[in-house]
Amino acid sequence: MTTNTAKCIHCFRKTASEKYCEYHSMSHQKLVSGYDLWKKAYGEISWRDYLVKLQSLEQTGSFIKDIIDAELKSSE
Repeated sequence: MTTNTAKCIHCFRKTASEKYCEYHSMSHQKLVSGYDLWKKAYGEISWRDYLVKLQSLEQTGSFIKDIIDAELKSSE
């Protein structure tokens, strides 16, 4: 019997994907799919500008903001 003991890179939960728990994994997927919707709605917007805009919105949830912070740090 194999058990998953790896922890999410953002929280204490067990990983559901390569590096994220189920909540951060779902947030990452929604962030990526949302980018396509934003490009359709607003025209061309860079990935970084998209992330910065979402990060500034009060309505953006904490799991999404965790992913955004990591994405912005990795692009520096």
